[in-house]
Amino acid sequence: MGLDAWHLSGFVSPVASSVMAALKWADRRRLALLNTLIVPFIVGPVVTPLLLAGGATSTATAFYRFFHLLCHQWAFRSFFVLGTQATYSRDQLSALGVDPYSFVGDAQMGWKMAFCERNVAIFVGLLAFGLALGLVHRQSQPASFAQFAVLVSPMALDGLTQLVGWRESTWELRIATGVLFGIASGWFLYPRLFATQRTLTPQDSRELASR
Repeated sequence: MGLDAWHLSGFVSPVASSVMAALKWADRRRLALLNTLIVPFIVGPVVTPLLLAGGATSTATAFYRFFHLLCHQWAFRSFFVLGTQATYSRDQLSALGVDPYSFVGDAQMGWKMAFCERNVAIFVGLLAFGLALGLVHRQSQPASFAQFAVLVSPMALDGLTQLVGWRESTWELRIATGVLFGIASGWFLYPRLFATQRTLTPQDSRELASR
């Protein structure tokens, strides 16, 4: 082995060990990491209007733009904070002379959250299932396709009837169906994810170290 190769092998071995340690750490905490990733999508939409109210306009605008990638952010389907009421109908906003779709808020009416009511509920439901799964140590059978379809059908029905203009939903229905969708998604996906989880073996460590 040449001098360069000897130095390289001495460097690769600690790196491989560190990589293996990091992979094992993440493998054991996969559910906790998933739950942690969900939290910003619950906290962020609430913090955004607070930043706007506090004068951090540029930061709040950046947050609104980011969350807009996942949500329409229509004002008449979103919660408002620090105002006279938590929700406004499309007719109320139109009567007040503001765009019911793009209105962000003001000091009197409050400031719109960066997620609509249903999206907030979906992520709350997903986090709730993830936390519950952690309490039972991941021991849960996944929802079948039929069970998943039944649980998400209320949101599909609520959203579809709104889309075609038959009716306008309420914030209570959006919250209820959104939470149910989030729980159903977690129940369908998470147990399957952990059922395929494979603990890294000593053979894995030797193979990685030899690369």
